[in-house]
Amino acid sequence: SREEDSTEAVPVGEPLKVTGKGKKQRRHYLSFEYEGNTFELEDPVLLTPEQQKEKPYVAIIKDITENDGSLSVTGQWFYRPEEADKKGGGNWTASDTRELFYSFHIDDVPAESVMHKCVVHFIPLNKQIPSRKEHPGFIVQKVYDTVAKKLWNLTDKDYEDNKQHEIDLLVKKTVDRIGQLPDREPIDVPADSTDQFSNKRGLRKRPPNPLDVSRDTTGKPEQFIKAETPGSDNLKHYAILAKYKAVTNATYRDKWLDKLVDTIPLTSKEGAEASHADAGSVAKISNSSSSARDPSSSDNENSYPPDVVVSIMASLERSTYDALHADFQKYNQKMRKLEFNIKNSPVLRRRLMNKELDPPVLLTMSPDELKV
Repeated sequence: SREEDSTEAVPVGEPLKVTGKGKKQRRHYLSFEYEGNTFELEDPVLLTPEQQKEKPYVAIIKDITENDGSLSVTGQWFYRPEEADKKGGGNWTASDTRELFYSFHIDDVPAESVMHKCVVHFIPLNKQIPSRKEHPGFIVQKVYDTVAKKLWNLTDKDYEDNKQHEIDLLVKKTVDRIGQLPDREPIDVPADSTDQFSNKRGLRKRPPNPLDVSRDTTGKPEQFIKAETPGSDNLKHYAILAKYKAVTNATYRDKWLDKLVDTIPLTSKEGAEASHADAGSVAKISNSSSSARDPSSSDNENSYPPDVVVSIMASLERSTYDALHADFQKYNQKMRKLEFNIKNSPVLRRRLMNKELDPPVLLTMSPDELKV
């Protein structure tokens, strides 16, 4: 059924081509759907990181393949300056908080690890960086060689021809999207932009030892994705969660807890008062566009007091975390499926809110049981 498909990534249309035979046969597609969104070849996207303390990965989708019922995407990866190792040790310092390095590193990941699309501007060093307000998005001006651990400018012309052509197209896409940018004063060009090799550039498809992309998380965990997804690092129901002492202070856990609470219709008066308790950030969040469903719009079910909803959903999230905290990806996948099923099943919502189901029991229920 379509409901079941929405919890997993599914290809769209007929394959563009089929490669391999037997168990190695792969079907290649132009696009796929996941959680109501469609992703296509050449889309820049954010991906769920392997470790919960890491920022989302960023890549361009280069291939979408199905093998033995499993859908994967091949991503061409970006690196943040502070995550990219220098040959002589240390890391680079970002010249702009939105800066990314492009790379020719290719890797495959499950299609379900794609979070959402983002915007990446490819800007030659001699051009002015576009205004964050007018053109939000990541900025790329350099290419990171993952093998030799050095940087190259987008406008260096000594790449292998196919790689240079690829970069030229990405720069052209940016110009087509935001228009020609004014020239930058020569004195503004960063000093380390002259970093070059004396040997021929032969970039391998995959580095033999993947770089450690862990990072210091003392800053705001969502800093890098603010420009691409305004409000994505805020919580719609933060005031309610705080009021009933359910905030965990772990960004990724609070995000899922907030989504769970959003699946249940709240008693309007108390819900409204709690939602506007914080006149600053929460008021801003309530005015921002949200993809969250308005539960009361699809059926005439009862609404519930926020304290009851928060208590039940906090118990459900805590049980999931206790069971799966050692595997961040499995935790994320389980939370996605729980949110989807609760959001789309009035019967499940009623049983949960009327305490006919103990929240931890949902972890052991089959997909068919969750749908009833």
